Amino acid sequence: QTGPFYLLLRDPTEQVESFQENRRFADDVSDAILAEDDADRKYTISVPNGDNYFPVVRYKCVEDLRPVPIRVQTRAKTEGTHCRVALQISSNPNNEAKLTDLTIIMGVPDDIEGETLVTQPAGGVWNDAKRCVTWCVEELAEGEKFQLQARFQMAPGAPYDQNGEKPMFPVLVRCQCLFAQLSDLELEIREIPEIYPADVTMKIARRFRLSHRERA
Repeated sequence: QTGPFYLLLRDPTEQVESFQENRRFADDVSDAILAEDDADRKYTISVPNGDNYFPVVRYKCVEDLRPVPIRVQTRAKTEGTHCRVALQISSNPNNEAKLTDLTIIMGVPDDIEGETLVTQPAGGVWNDAKRCVTWCVEELAEGEKFQLQARFQMAPGAPYDQNGEKPMFPVLVRCQCLFAQLSDLELEIREIPEIYPADVTMKIARRFRLSHRERA
């Protein structure tokens, strides 16, 4: 049986906005950080029986974290009574690994008739209740890019024209990346000698999840 241990987190470049511990397994004892701990957060981790994975702490990075692993470019164009939207999704060539499980969600204004959607390539799905189009892409390698297009009929009286106001299509992209880490967060584990003296070792499997919002 594995006993409790300390988990110490360091955020040397202040890239973390918030921490959220799983209170079933993690007790925040940051108020008792010692000078020799050299840490920003400190938790006592209680290990459940069995060898199963169990989450202890989640953290959220600041919104202005750089470099950004993905870039979204959107351009809308009106053609008579129709509107065409072009999206380009680009992966940063400096990413440490490919992005996977991409979900691209594009909001559609009320004066655009979403049910008339035609996408190129095929695959975009219209959700009438949420007024959005969703695409799913399996993976995007480092430095790779791809394009999506959507064409709609505009509602009668829509205030858009070829040389004037253009409709806005906000885009949200969710994805994840295995074997990589966005922040500079550092982890260390230590024994709790007064409770459970033991040799403790750590093996890290890195992964991040990303939500990127483009308001164009």
